[in-house]
Amino acid sequence: MPLKESYVIWNNKGGVGKSTLTFHIASHYSRRNPTEKVLVIDLCPQANVSMALLSSKRVRGSEHLSTLYNANKTISFYLQRSIEPGPVINGREYLTAVHDFNDQMPSNLFLLCGDMYLELVGRHLEHERSGLVLPRNNPWVNTTSSIKSFIEGKEGRVTGVTEINDDAEVNEDWVVFVDTNPAFSVYTEIALAAAKKLIIPINADDFSVAAVRAMLDLVYGIRQRNDEPQDFQAYREYMFSSKAVKYGLRRPQIHLLVNNRTTHLTTQTQAETRAVKGFRAMGQKNLQVLFEAYRDHQETFSPRDEMPEINTIDRFQQLYFEDIRDFHTTAILCLHTGCPLGALSGKVDFADSGAASVKVDQTKKKTYLECLERLVGKL
Repeated sequence: MPLKESYVIWNNKGGVGKSTLTFHIASHYSRRNPTEKVLVIDLCPQANVSMALLSSKRVRGSEHLSTLYNANKTISFYLQRSIEPGPVINGREYLTAVHDFNDQMPSNLFLLCGDMYLELVGRHLEHERSGLVLPRNNPWVNTTSSIKSFIEGKEGRVTGVTEINDDAEVNEDWVVFVDTNPAFSVYTEIALAAAKKLIIPINADDFSVAAVRAMLDLVYGIRQRNDEPQDFQAYREYMFSSKAVKYGLRRPQIHLLVNNRTTHLTTQTQAETRAVKGFRAMGQKNLQVLFEAYRDHQETFSPRDEMPEINTIDRFQQLYFEDIRDFHTTAILCLHTGCPLGALSGKVDFADSGAASVKVDQTKKKTYLECLERLVGKL
């Protein structure tokens, strides 16, 4: 079954809602496209998206995660096996059908479950990557490509998830979403090398602007200033952006900038109006940084049919930017119960925590769904 598309959701800044966004995108996309198979790969050591997807009305996701860990079906076990000598690895053996643990999720949604031991395994992966590069064996490329191989297969070695056809009469496409950590560790680089396209969640603040600039440098080698001290330039050859070019490793193309958790205020006092304008201005600063990068490095961005027409920041915004409202309590209800936003209804019972039931605001849910539908429509 062919790989239709793969996305990595990443920003070098924490707190921008990467895991929450991954949960909503993947669950909504799988409901919207039942003839495709959707895979979430959890490459964040906190494993939050795994716990959210595996949660059900009866059992918390952390309990199901422990079950999968005890069965050796989590990301750390796969990464260990991927760099060990031995027989060919069947990627399907590490997949979990989310519906088997959480019947609120569609049956076409799968998970390579995260776990907290990713930090420990990461130390070993970094050691493996530092090995001697030989003409027929490049440990840096082999290790950094381990999840790419899990998805797409590696010639002569690993059978990828999308390379196996369980039923000759069924030819479903796969769409993959990779969740990440906010730092730039070895498993962050593995995540970036795994996907074809990059989704960048941001918040409307100066810190996100700095993070976007750092991302352009770390991943693509696009510098924001040319007066870098000579003392630091020698380190550039060790950067991910430099090594990826040197060894011909694919990097994801920038697909979307998502202004996540934007505050939309309903009343119009003078102070609130200033706040709205402030959020909008900071989103524009992030957009301006990316638009300038686009003008000089168009190959870094995923192509659009309208490419020849993208000559203004307004046009660039239409195609490469999406504004997502803060789902507030509604998002918490989805994550707590493992329920896709579109299926959320009635009241949510927090009985396991001793709290009362919370009623779902259907009017707000409808507004949030419109945002999510618009975002998924741009994938």
